Amino acid sequence: MRLSTNLESMLGSISACMRCHVCTYGPWPENYSFCPLYERGRTFTASAGGLLYAAKAILSKRMDYSRSLADLAYTCVACEACDKCLVIRPSNPLMTLSDIVRLMRYELVKRGFVPEGTIKKMYEEVKKKGDLTGNGRAGTLKIPEKVRNDKADTLLMADGIRTDTEVASFNAALSLLGKMKKQVALFSDPGTLGATLYDFGFWDQLPGLVERKWKKVTGLGKKKLLFLNPHTQEFMTNKYRKIIDDFPGFTGCHFSELLLDAFNKGELKSKKMAKVKVSYHDPCFLGRGLGIYEPPRQVLGHLNGVELVEMKRNREQSFCCGARGLGNYFADFANGTAKERLKEFQATKADILITACPYCKDIFSKNMGSEANRVKDLTEFVTERTA
Repeated sequence: MRLSTNLESMLGSISACMRCHVCTYGPWPENYSFCPLYERGRTFTASAGGLLYAAKAILSKRMDYSRSLADLAYTCVACEACDKCLVIRPSNPLMTLSDIVRLMRYELVKRGFVPEGTIKKMYEEVKKKGDLTGNGRAGTLKIPEKVRNDKADTLLMADGIRTDTEVASFNAALSLLGKMKKQVALFSDPGTLGATLYDFGFWDQLPGLVERKWKKVTGLGKKKLLFLNPHTQEFMTNKYRKIIDDFPGFTGCHFSELLLDAFNKGELKSKKMAKVKVSYHDPCFLGRGLGIYEPPRQVLGHLNGVELVEMKRNREQSFCCGARGLGNYFADFANGTAKERLKEFQATKADILITACPYCKDIFSKNMGSEANRVKDLTEFVTERTA
């Protein structure tokens, strides 16, 4: 695996941090805070830069790995907001700042410092099975005959579908493919394509898993990969080439891009419906990870009666939903981060919050309580408003 597998190899990058705080806030003139960890703690220790200084202290033998450090590292949502740092990236092009945080998690896992709760359960499953399969439903997914064609040039990636939200998004996507009269092949192998293992530091199992999954993907023929989950798409796009020797790459497309193309070609038509105001939340890995900001907005612009109202922090400065913060350095951190973002949504006076990531939708719905139906995945919303 060509990814760095120990902190020592990253000493140059780690030592380059100047505590400039660029990893914690956005550009002038707004200077919005967009690191959820820093937003909660308001101390440099609780930031990506702070974690770098902890790593530097470990490498200089001034501190050691600990349960407290694990809680802090796993509370970080790895939202990639800190990856705009212009100092760390040139020091080692294989690792961004958020990658180094993930590397620290791997070092902690190797030493047995795995936070209790969800992370510990995930770790035990990965150790036992080599992947996260759990209650995965990929094997039960069905595609209507009019949509499925194993010889189609597009492969719909449906790995690791585990939640009702993911199933609903998948079914909405199938409905839209039917309306577009577009056929796809299906990749629905149980488990993940590696993104979750990478994010949470379970790296020992990663090379073998990635090699196996890529062999299965390519075994279906050379196809354009169509993604619903931006975490999977970002990982395959940006990390597979660092794990697989001589990786040939692939052509990938997020479902929002497919929808936009369909509207532009007249393959999808908006229904005339009541006017509604919506606000769009940029998922971290779709936006900062893949640079896909405008296609979801342009799709919404094709829908009759839909008015888009932006939240204060949007696009590159979007504030994370908090869903991937699973440590307890700060109590109830994930839900607290979601509530912070929902305050911005409420301030827009919009009727519906749209997102394009299952993790975002899940945590927003949970924290909207009785108004959970005001949170919708882009595929669901477009399905409702197209003929």
